[in-house]
Amino acid sequence: TSVRATDVRLPTAIAPVSYVLRLQPLVSGNFTIFGSVEILLDVLEATDNITLHIQDIVTKNDTIMLYVGDQPGGDEVTILEHTYDPTRNFYIASLEQPLEAGQQYLLVMEYEGYLNDQLAGFYRSQYFRDDGSRVWLAATQFEPTDARRAFPCFDEPSMKATFDVYIARQTNMSSIANMPLVETTPFVDDEDWMWDHFANSLPMSTYLVAFAVSDFTFVNSTYNDHVLFRVWAREGAIDQTWYAIGAGPAILTWYEQYFAIPFPLPKQDMIALPDFSIGAMENWGLVTYREAALLIDPVLNSARDRERVATIVAHELAHQWFGDLVTMEWWSDLWLNEGFASYVEYLGTNFYEPDWNYLNNFANYDLQYAFALDGLETSHPISVAVESPADINQLFDTISYSKGASIIRMMNYFLTESTFRNGLTNYLIVNQYGNAAQDDLWEALTEQAHADETLPQDLTVKQIMDTWTLQMGFPVINVARTDDGSMILSQERFLLVNNPNSTDTHDYKWWVPVSYTTQSSPDFTQTRPAYWISSAEDSITITGIPTDEWVFFNLQETGYYRVNYDTENWQLLIDQLNTDFSVIHVISRSQLIDDALALARAGKLNYDLALSLDSYLSQETEYVPWDAALQALKYLEQMFTRKAGYGQLKHYLLDLLVPLYDAVGFDDSADDSQLEQKKRVLAVDWACHLEYNDCVTRAVDLFAQWMDNPANTKLISPNLRSSVYCTAIAQGGETEWNFAWEQYLATNVANEQDRLRYGLSCTREVWLLSRYLDVIFMEDGGVRKQDASSAFSDVAANDVGRDIAWEYLQENVEYIARYLQTFTAIGDMVTTVASEFNTEVELQELIQFKTEHIDDLAGATFSIDQSIENTSNNIAWMDNYYDYIVSWLADNGYP
Repeated sequence: TSVRATDVRLPTAIAPVSYVLRLQPLVSGNFTIFGSVEILLDVLEATDNITLHIQDIVTKNDTIMLYVGDQPGGDEVTILEHTYDPTRNFYIASLEQPLEAGQQYLLVMEYEGYLNDQLAGFYRSQYFRDDGSRVWLAATQFEPTDARRAFPCFDEPSMKATFDVYIARQTNMSSIANMPLVETTPFVDDEDWMWDHFANSLPMSTYLVAFAVSDFTFVNSTYNDHVLFRVWAREGAIDQTWYAIGAGPAILTWYEQYFAIPFPLPKQDMIALPDFSIGAMENWGLVTYREAALLIDPVLNSARDRERVATIVAHELAHQWFGDLVTMEWWSDLWLNEGFASYVEYLGTNFYEPDWNYLNNFANYDLQYAFALDGLETSHPISVAVESPADINQLFDTISYSKGASIIRMMNYFLTESTFRNGLTNYLIVNQYGNAAQDDLWEALTEQAHADETLPQDLTVKQIMDTWTLQMGFPVINVARTDDGSMILSQERFLLVNNPNSTDTHDYKWWVPVSYTTQSSPDFTQTRPAYWISSAEDSITITGIPTDEWVFFNLQETGYYRVNYDTENWQLLIDQLNTDFSVIHVISRSQLIDDALALARAGKLNYDLALSLDSYLSQETEYVPWDAALQALKYLEQMFTRKAGYGQLKHYLLDLLVPLYDAVGFDDSADDSQLEQKKRVLAVDWACHLEYNDCVTRAVDLFAQWMDNPANTKLISPNLRSSVYCTAIAQGGETEWNFAWEQYLATNVANEQDRLRYGLSCTREVWLLSRYLDVIFMEDGGVRKQDASSAFSDVAANDVGRDIAWEYLQENVEYIARYLQTFTAIGDMVTTVASEFNTEVELQELIQFKTEHIDDLAGATFSIDQSIENTSNNIAWMDNYYDYIVSWLADNGYP
C-alpha cells in the first residue's frame, strides 16, 4: 500500500468507554446485517474529528448523530462531512466545533454489513443434515483486525471498552455471545424474530468480542461452582462433545489455582463451527473452534484426536487470563499472548491427562520446531514493529508461538516455578482489564525474583530477556576441554549456513543460563542455572569437572540453545547411549539427536559422529527420542528423495526403524497407553512411507477389506487410518481414490475427514492429483475453504505431487488468493512446496515467483523469503554432504 505504515494507527485523542450493539443478521435470507451502534466516547484531548474503523460496512449517514454527554437526545454536535478511507479502513466524521477534552460524547449510527464467506468478521457457515438439507449459521472471527467488518469500532487492542450486545434471530435459532443471555423479547411487528439481550461485558478489546447465531444444541457442566460451562455443536455431532465437556471445566478450574485469580465471567461457552479459518479463537467467555479441534467421535477416536483437543482447549482457556483479562498493548507483543498460551497449554494438558507425560513433548513439538526457522538469516525477532493488517497477520507464526513458548519455559526454569507463578499473578492483578507490554511482565517477574532471591539483585529479567526477544536467532554453546580439566563455554549464533556475503553486521550475544550434569553423578533435574554466560561475554570457564567422563549441558533442553561438544565428549555420550541410554533423561536424548544432526547439517560437527549417535536408536523404546530422530532424519530423506542414493538411505533408516516396528506391532490396541499408541503410529507411518513390505501389504489388505464392507467402521483402528489410507491410495488407482472421496463426503466426523483428505493426497496418479487440486479450490467442490490450504500442502508433500502442486500454484496464485481472500495461506503453501527444493533451477523459479507476484504477496513475504533461503541452504548442503553421506552409507553396510 502507498500509505506510510505509521498512518494506519487511530488518533489518540478519543477513547471508547462503552458500546451498545444491535445486530440483525439475515442468516436465512440474503446475508445482510442490519446494525446499529452507540459508542460512548471519552475525549482525552481536543479534536475536530472522530476517526474509527469500518470495513465492508455501509454507514447510513443520515442516522449518524453526535450528542454531548452520555444520553441520546442531548445537545447535538454538527457533523460537517463523512469520509471513508479504504486503505486504512477509516470512517472519519469532521465536526463543526472541536470536542472538549475531559468531556464525554455519544456517537450513534445505523449501518449495513454483510455475512461474508471469507471466515473473517461476522461471516456465514453451512452444514448439511442427514436428509441432505442445507443449514446456515453465522459466527465471528475478529482477531486481529476484523471486528471492523461487523460493527464500526476503535479496532485496536488497547482501546478496551464494555459491550452491551443485542442480537436478533429467528425463533428456530439461538444466539450466544461473550456474556450470559439476560432477556429475550419478540419483535413488535414480526413474531418470527426475537431480540436476545446479553449482560454487559467487562472492559475488553474489540478482537475478543464474539457472537454466533445457529440452530445448535449444547451440553453443560457444573463442575465449577461459579462458572456455567457449555459446549455447543450441531445436533448431529453433539455426541462428539464428550471429551471437551470433561476437559474444559477441569482445566479452567485448575487455571484458577495456577494463576491464583478466579475466572471473572459467570459462564464459558465453547462452540464447534463447521467453517473456521484457524484452529480456535480465545474470545472471552465464548471460545470458537473448528470441529476437528473440539469434537471427537466417542468410539472411533485416535491418540492424536485426544491430544489435539486437550491441548487446544488448554491453550484457549489459558488465554482467558493471559490475553483476555490482560491484553498486549499492540500487536508487536502478540508473542506474549501466543507464546504464553503455547507454553501453559502443556501444563493444563498435563494436569488433565497425567498419564500422557505430556511435558516431555515440549522440546520436540515447540523448541526444536522453532530452531528450524530461527536458524535462518531470514528469521525475525520475537518482538516486531508492525502496523498494517497484512504485517500483523504474518506474526501468527512459529516464532511468536513456539519460540515465544520456549523462552517463557526457559524463564520458568531459571526463575523457578514458584517465582515465575507469583510474579505472573502479580502482573495479571496489576494489569487486569487493561493492557501491558513485555516490559511490564519483566518488571513483575524481576520484583518477585529479587524478593525470592532467585536472581542476583544486580540482574533484571529485562536484561536477560531483551537478548531473546529483541534480536532474532539463538546461540550454540561450544564446549571445549582444556588440559588442566577446566571447560571453556563460548557462545555464537547458530545458523544452518554461514553466508559469507551476509549483510547482517549485528553482534549476536545472549544471556545464556547454563545447567549441567556429569557422568559420575548424573542428575537431569537440576535445571536451575549453575552459571550464566552474559551478553557481554564471548565465553566463560568452568572448573572442577572430572576429565575422563562425559558432561552434559542444558538439562532437559530448558534453555533455548544448542550445545556442541569436543569429539571426545560426544564419543563418551554415544558410548553411554549404547550401554545404558536410560541414564540420560528422555528429553535430553531427543535433544542430543536433534542437536547432533543439526550441527552436522550446519557444518559444525562431523556427519560420522551424528549418524553413529543415531545407531543407538535400534534399542530406544520411548516415543520422544524417536519422534525427534525421525523429524531430524527426515531432512536427509527429503534431500535424497530424487537422488540415486535414496535406496541406500532407505535401507539404513529401515534398519533403525524395524526393531521399533516389530516391538510395537502393526495391530493396534485401544487398551495400550497413549504413548504406546503414539509410538505405534510413528513406527507404522514411517515403515509404510519407506515401503517396508510387511507394513504396505497389511495396509493395502485392510483398505481392501474396508472397500468390500464400507459399513464396518471397526476394521481400521483410528490411530492407523492416516497411514493405511495414504499407503493404500498410493499403491492403488482410481477405484481406491474414488472410494475414499465418497467416504470423505459421507463422514460426519471432522477428524475422519482430515484423515481421508490427507489420504487422497497420497495417490501417485498424476491426473488424479491434478483433478484433486482443481476440486480443492472450487466453490462447493466438497473441500471446505478452511481446509484448502492444508489439502494443497498435503499434495505438495507427496513426491509425485510436488511438481504438480508447484506448477498449479504458479499458474493460479491470483485466483487462489482471491478464493481464500488471504495471502498468508499462500506463504504456507510455498513453504511446503519448496521444502525439498535443492537445485539451482528450483531456486530461480522461487525467486521469479516472488518477483512476479511481489505486489500480491504482502501477507506472505516472511514465508517466501524463508523458502528462498532454505532452498539456497539445501543446494549448499547437497554440494557439501550428499556424496559424503552416500560413501558413509556404503562403508557402513548400505552399498
